[in-house]
Amino acid sequence: MEYVYGLKKSGISIIKFFNKNKIKYHCWDDNEYTRKKVSKIILNNKLINPDLTNLNEYTHIYVSPGITVRQKKFKKINKNKLVRDLNLYWSHISNEKIVAISGTNGKSTTTKLIGDMIKKHNISAFVGGNLGKPLLDSLLVKKKFTHHVIELSSFQLELISSFNPKISVLLNISQDHLDRYIDFKDYIKQKKKVFTNNKTGYNLISLDDTYCKNFYTNRKIINKISFSTKNKNADIYYNNFTIYDNFFNLNKKIKINKISRDLNGDFNYQNILVAYIVSKILKISKNIFLNNLSNFKGLPYRNKILVNNKNLIIINNSKATNVEAAYKSLQNYNNVILILGGTAKEKNFKKIKKLSGKIEIVYAFGHSSEFIKNQLHHNIKVKKYKNLELVIKNIYKSFKENLIKKTILFAPACTSYDQYKNFEERGKHFDLLIKKYNRRFINAQN
Repeated sequence: MEYVYGLKKSGISIIKFFNKNKIKYHCWDDNEYTRKKVSKIILNNKLINPDLTNLNEYTHIYVSPGITVRQKKFKKINKNKLVRDLNLYWSHISNEKIVAISGTNGKSTTTKLIGDMIKKHNISAFVGGNLGKPLLDSLLVKKKFTHHVIELSSFQLELISSFNPKISVLLNISQDHLDRYIDFKDYIKQKKKVFTNNKTGYNLISLDDTYCKNFYTNRKIINKISFSTKNKNADIYYNNFTIYDNFFNLNKKIKINKISRDLNGDFNYQNILVAYIVSKILKISKNIFLNNLSNFKGLPYRNKILVNNKNLIIINNSKATNVEAAYKSLQNYNNVILILGGTAKEKNFKKIKKLSGKIEIVYAFGHSSEFIKNQLHHNIKVKKYKNLELVIKNIYKSFKENLIKKTILFAPACTSYDQYKNFEERGKHFDLLIKKYNRRFINAQN
C-alpha cells in the first residue's frame, strides 16, 4: 500500500498513475477545499489523515514537493520510505533521453527554450516537471516520448539517491529556500543530485558563480561541459551576441543576429548557451537553434516587458522570488522604480545596495515590507505600503507632466504567499494594475 501526502499537481498525477496501474494507496491533503476538489478522481474513499494512522505501515510515502519532510509527523518514519514524484518517475523510465535542468534561477525559461527547440526538430518530447505538467503525466498518455525535458527543484531532488539523465544542467546557485533547509550548504547538497554519473551522459555546469565552479572542479563529477558569460576559458562562452565553442569545434564562432524580446536581459545568455550545447549533443541543426532564439515565446511573469514608450519601461518579473533573481533583473536597467515585497525567504537584502546607483526609489509592500525598508533605507529611498495596488497607485501619483523616462521594475525578491496563491496570481494582478493605472495616466496627459 502506497501513501500520497499533498494533492496539488504532482500528488494528483501520482494518484492518476496509481489508478491506471491498479496500485493500492491512501492519500491526504491538509487543505479541506483541495480534498473536496480532487475527491472525484480518488477511488473508494482513500482519504486517510496521516495524523490518524501509522505512516510506517506504507511501502512509500509520496510527499508533495511543497511540503517539507522535516515536519514532526515524519520524524519517526523510516527515511527510505519518504519519496517525491521524481522517485516514482525515475523508477519507470526505460530508454527515454532526459534533459534535467536545475539551478536557483532561470530553470523554467531554459526548460521551455530547449523543449521548443527539440519539438521544432520533430522529436517527440515531454516538457514538464517543476514547470507545467507534472513528471508522472509523461507516463499517463499513450504517446511515447523519446525525449523528456524536465525542470527539477531542490525539493524534488532532495529525496532521490540515484538519478542518471542523459543531460544534466546546473545553471546557477544562490541563496534560496533557506526556510526549508538546515543551511545554505544543505541546499547546495540537494542541487548536486541533478548530476548524472553514467559514462554516456553529460553534465553542463556554469562557471559564473562560485558554487557551480566548485562542482565543475570536483573530480567525482565526470563528462563535464562548462559554460559561461564571464569566463573566456569555459568550453562554451558567450559575449556580444556571439557563442565561442571550444568543445565541439575548436575556436568556432556562432553569431546570433536576432534574439526574441522574451529573452531580453543578460541573465538569459546562460539559457542560450545551454540550449546551444543541448542542440550539439542531440545533433539539432544550427538553423533550428537560431530560429528558436529569434521566435521564442517566453513564459508569463518572467521579465516580461509590459510597456516600452518615451515615458516608461514597465517589466513584470513576479517570478523573481529571491534576492539574486531581483538583483540580476535590476542589472539591466537604469532610473529604476523598484518594487519589492511579499514574504522574504532570506535575512539579507543588502546585495540590492550594490546597484543603488540604478535605483531611484524602492516601493516595498506586504508581510516583509518593514524588514526590507530597514535593510535598504540607509542607502536607498524606500516607501512602504500595505499592498501592491497602493504601490502602483502611488507610483503613478508621483509622476509629473514632463516625465523623464523611468523604468518600473516589479522583481519582488520574496514569495507571494502572504497575499497571493502563487507568483502567477501576483504577476497577473500586477498586469491588471498597470493596465488600469497606465490608462488613467495616458488619459490625464491627453
